[in-house]
Amino acid sequence: MNTLDLFFKNNIIPLVILLTSGSSLSQEINLSQNYVINDSITYTYTQPHFFELFKYLPKDLYEFGKYTVQKENLLWTSAAVGSTLVLLPLDQNLTDNAQEIGKSLNLYEDVRYTRVLGIELIPKDINGAIYYLGNSLTPMLLSGSFYVAGKINNDYRALNVSSELVEVVMASGISTQILKRITGRQSPSAAIKSGNPGGHWTPFPSFKAYQSNTPNYDAMPSGHMTTFIASLTLIAVNYPEIKWIRPVGYSLAGIMGFQMMSTRVHWASDYPFALLMGYVIGKNAANRRIKKTVHKNTVGINSTESKFKMDFSFLYTSEYKTAGITILF
Repeated sequence: MNTLDLFFKNNIIPLVILLTSGSSLSQEINLSQNYVINDSITYTYTQPHFFELFKYLPKDLYEFGKYTVQKENLLWTSAAVGSTLVLLPLDQNLTDNAQEIGKSLNLYEDVRYTRVLGIELIPKDINGAIYYLGNSLTPMLLSGSFYVAGKINNDYRALNVSSELVEVVMASGISTQILKRITGRQSPSAAIKSGNPGGHWTPFPSFKAYQSNTPNYDAMPSGHMTTFIASLTLIAVNYPEIKWIRPVGYSLAGIMGFQMMSTRVHWASDYPFALLMGYVIGKNAANRRIKKTVHKNTVGINSTESKFKMDFSFLYTSEYKTAGITILF
C-alpha cells in the first residue's frame, strides 16, 4: 500500500449542496463580503488565497495540541480520554454485537469499490457508500463543489469553505497518522485473525512494519471519523443559519461509526478522541477566516455557535452489550 493509498484510506460529510444562498450578502469594493447571519451577528470574509491552506496547516496541528492542555478545555480532553478508557474493556463485545446486528442490516461485509485511475472512487454497495463518508476524497469533492459555486456566484464564503476543506483533510490525515504510529493498535479484522480480543498494541511500530501490514497498527484514532467531524464542523460553523447541518451530520457519523465496527475496521474506543480532534480542527479552521460582528443593539444573543456536549451510555441485555453516544449542540 503506497502513501497515496494510505492518505485516502484513513481519511465527509455527504452534503454535496452549494450553500451559497439563504443569507444577506453585501460586497465592499471586492475586498470583503458581509453575510448577515441573523439580527445579532454578521460574518465578514475576505477573498482566500491558495497558499493559505498550507500556511495554516502547522497552526492547525499546534492549536489542537494546545487545546488539549489548556485549563478551560481539560474537561473535554478528560472526557475523550475517560471515554476511551471506559470503552476499552468493552471493545470486543461491542464489536461482536455490532457484527450480529450488522448481519441483519447487510452492513457487515467488507466494503467494495470500483477503482478509477487507481483510486477507489465508486462504492459498489451501501456498505461502501457509508464507509466512503469518512474517506478524504469526499471532502475534496465537496471542496470542488464549493469552489465552483463560489466562482460562479462570486461568493467569498463558499470559496473560503472550499479552501478550509482541503486544509482539514490534510490536518486530519497528518494528526491521525501521527497518533496511529504512536499507539500502534491492531484493528478488529487483524485481531480476529490473530486471536487477540480487543487487539494488541505495538507502540511506535517501525515504518516498514506499518507500511507492510497496516491493519496491525492503524486502529486508533479513527481517521475516517476525524475527517468527517472536521468537515462537518467547519461547514456548520460557516453556515450557522442552516440548522439541519449538525443533526443530519451527527446522525450520519453515528451510522458510519456503527458500520465501521460491524465491518471490523474500528473499535468503539477509537472514536472519542477522533471526535474531539475533528471538532477542534474543523472549528479552528473555520473561525480563523471569519470576522464576526455582534450588533450592540441586540440583547440576549452573543454568539451563533452552539454548545457541544458528549454523553456516553451503556445498555446490557441477555444478548447484547451496547454503548451509545449522545451529542448535544
